Amino acid sequence: MAKTMKKKIFLLFFILSFQATFLSADIRDLQIEGMHIGDSALDFFSEAQLEDSEQGWHNYDYKEYSTSLLPGKDIYHWLQVSYKSEDENFIIEALAGILEKENYDNKKCNKDLDVAALNTLKLFQNTKQEKKESYKLTADASREYPFAGKSVVTTISFNFMDDGKIILACYNMDQETKQNDTFRIDVRSHEFVNYLRKN
Repeated sequence: MAKTMKKKIFLLFFILSFQATFLSADIRDLQIEGMHIGDSALDFFSEAQLEDSEQGWHNYDYKEYSTSLLPGKDIYHWLQVSYKSEDENFIIEALAGILEKENYDNKKCNKDLDVAALNTLKLFQNTKQEKKESYKLTADASREYPFAGKSVVTTISFNFMDDGKIILACYNMDQETKQNDTFRIDVRSHEFVNYLRKN
C-alpha cells in the first residue's frame, strides 16, 4: 500500500510539473511552477533574491550566464534559474525543479527516471530521447560545487526540434558533500545548451 501511494505521489508530481500542449516541439511550452523558458525571472523573484542566490557552477569559464538557486514555491524544494549575466530583464534560459529524496538508491533512481521518461514521451512525442547515462561528478569539474568526486548522476535527456532540451536526472550524493540526494527536471533553451557545449 505504501509503495503504491509513493508511486501515485510521484506520478502526480510529474504531471503537475509539466503543463504543455500535446505533440509540442517547442521547449517554451513547458512550465515549472508557472515559469517558462523566455519569461522574465523578475516576474517571480526580486532582483535582490536572484543576485543574492547566484551560484558559481555555470559561469566559471565564460561569464555569459548566471544561475540562482532559490527555494521552491509549490511542488519543488528548490528551483535553479539561469539567465544571461548582463540581461537586466533576467530572461530565463534554463530552469530546473529539484526534489530532495531520502535513501535514494540506484534502484529507486532508475525506476523514477523510467516513469518520468515515459510521461515525457507521452506529452512530447516530437522529441528525441537519448540513452540513459550515469557518470561521476569530479571535484575538479564541479569547481565550486562540493561533489567531492564521488557523487553519481544518472540522466535521460530529450531533444526538441527547436534544439531545446529536457534532462531528467537523479543525483546520488556522496556523504562527504553533506548534500541531499535529488531528482531533477531540467529545461534548457537552445542558446543555453550551446553555451554549455562550449564549456
